[in-house]
Amino acid sequence: MRTASTGTWWALGVGIAGLLLGGCRDSQATENKVESSPIADEAPAAVAPLQAEVAPAPVARSLEFTGTARAARTSPLSAKVGGILRKLLVREGERVTQGQPLCVIDPTDMLLRSEAAMVAHAQAQEGLANARADLERAEKLHGSKALSDTMLQKAQLGLKLAELGLQAAEVNLRTVRQALADTKLKAPFAGVVSKVMAEEGQMITSMPLTVIMVLVDTDTLEVRVPVPERDLQKVKAGMAVTVSLPSVQVSRPARIDRLTEVVDPMTRSIEAIIRLDNREERLPAGLFAKVVIPLDAPLAAAGR
Repeated sequence: MRTASTGTWWALGVGIAGLLLGGCRDSQATENKVESSPIADEAPAAVAPLQAEVAPAPVARSLEFTGTARAARTSPLSAKVGGILRKLLVREGERVTQGQPLCVIDPTDMLLRSEAAMVAHAQAQEGLANARADLERAEKLHGSKALSDTMLQKAQLGLKLAELGLQAAEVNLRTVRQALADTKLKAPFAGVVSKVMAEEGQMITSMPLTVIMVLVDTDTLEVRVPVPERDLQKVKAGMAVTVSLPSVQVSRPARIDRLTEVVDPMTRSIEAIIRLDNREERLPAGLFAKVVIPLDAPLAAAGR
């Protein structure tokens, strides 16, 4: 019994030892294969860091602004005298010349005043003639010692008062005649009637003024564009610009006529004003405009 048990344990120990030796050999073989592998022999190549090439930001060589092409002159017209508006002689959109009558105020009151002024003027003339005759008689009597110095001075004073009275009558007559002429409202300059704001039969007052119509001068257009204060050093009067009016497909070269020189506290900008000659094209006022200002544009004399 002992001999069999001892033999069994000895056989079991030999088997375990054999398994352990086999495992060591397999591990050694695996390590040798890994060490002899060409992939393991090669060291990983160094990867150079990528550097992105940043292109320099383009430098703006021009400035672009937007504005409105307005009429160079816009004048609300009112009559110098009050009265009933009897007749409108023009309509909206009509082109007029300088001095052309535009409407007529009822002249009845001014005609009566003119007649009264003419009568007063005639009376003043007669009064002056009578004062001169009185002075001549007074001087003759005074020369013959038949009239006192006081009476002579009185006659001289009467002549001066008559002369002043005639001057006042003449001024009054000219004033009334001018008022009579002012019953016809005339165009102060050539342009286009953009709006008629009164109707025939309406009472027109001079205090406060009643605006009868609006006259605009479209022979010259002014494009006003705001220039931010950060760009003030780049924009000068006289610089060449290009003005585009997209709605009518017109592009015109021009120059900056002037700058307002005062920064608007609300927008922090000033206005650059470009003038466009519009005598031939007859472009309507109020068009949207784009203005491009090349920064390398040459300067020219402003104010043209």
